[in-house]
Amino acid sequence: MNTDVYSKKIWWKVVLIVSGVIIGVVSLLYTETFLRELRMEEERKIRLWAKAVEAVFGASEEENLAFYSEIIQNNQTIPVILTDGQGSIIAHRNLNVPEGDEEKLARYLERKLAEFKATGQMLENSFGDGQTNYLYYKGSTLLTKLRYYPLLLLGVISVYMLISYMAFSNARRSEQNKVWTGMAKETAHQIGTPLSALLGWIAFLKEQYPKEVAFGEMEKDIDRLSAITERFSKIGSQPELAKLDLSDTLDTTLTYLSKRMGRKIRLDTSVQPDLQRLHNEQLISWVIENLVKNATDALEGEGTISVHATVVNYAVVIQVSDTGRGIPANVQRKIFSPGFTTKTRGWGLGLSLAKRIIAEYHAGTITLAESTAEKGTTFKIVLPLA
Repeated sequence: MNTDVYSKKIWWKVVLIVSGVIIGVVSLLYTETFLRELRMEEERKIRLWAKAVEAVFGASEEENLAFYSEIIQNNQTIPVILTDGQGSIIAHRNLNVPEGDEEKLARYLERKLAEFKATGQMLENSFGDGQTNYLYYKGSTLLTKLRYYPLLLLGVISVYMLISYMAFSNARRSEQNKVWTGMAKETAHQIGTPLSALLGWIAFLKEQYPKEVAFGEMEKDIDRLSAITERFSKIGSQPELAKLDLSDTLDTTLTYLSKRMGRKIRLDTSVQPDLQRLHNEQLISWVIENLVKNATDALEGEGTISVHATVVNYAVVIQVSDTGRGIPANVQRKIFSPGFTTKTRGWGLGLSLAKRIIAEYHAGTITLAESTAEKGTTFKIVLPLA
């Protein structure tokens, strides 16, 4: 049975994404409608400006041109060039005309005309005498800015969604950490009281029956319980790291586990000696124990577990492999999530805490290196030496 206590909280991600998409689509549609209306309005102004220019050029000296001149002067934003049927420039407006001689001005206008023909828009004005003038123009500065507005808006929405996602994720992660930290400390507290009593009873029984060898093994298990209690008490606080031989930590842990496996389960170990690295002995031991126990469960009573540790590229690399049933592909990305487990009675804490111990306390990484159905699983731990 697969259990993921946080799977139902994915709704906020869906709401966040859908809200962003809706805002983006509505804004784009509204902006495009507004731009289309603005382009039509500018086109009307351009036609009116062209007619005013032609009226001025064709007017007699007696005509009052104040009205047409006002129309021409009112165009303060739209760059425009008016040509006759042969392509000669009749008039222009709102261009950054350079100061200088006529030849320099002519070259500038020809260059701008070519630019308008390539990237701008063109209107035709036909007259009754068969002549046609051509009006080339580009959008105003306001229209150009509005064209980029949707892209800017999408960028802002994307940043908003990213920040919101990170905020929600951090809030959820903080909530999870508080829950698991509280549970770990409470567990350590609850185990501590009967454990102290057991230590006293073992000491009493050893005095009464000094020849009984079973008490020695019982004492080892109680020492193990004490170590587990200490591990839980360290969760939620920064543990002390010491410059210890990681090889000894691994060997001690694996030796203890090897005596408590099924008869048909074989433990192969290959640990490079003298792996000096800052670490917390209890917590690293816990990680290895979790991985080996998970591997044992996957074997279902028979198979091989391999643990290899060596130095690769200035890092200690530890691999824990088994020949068990493997992890289904559809749940592999969830295995390190707090609360997720494939076991009927599992709490989903082991791999989550292992990841926290390796990543947060030892600046390393723990990953699922490989898992194939009915062939086995390999976990990989990398602990940088520097």
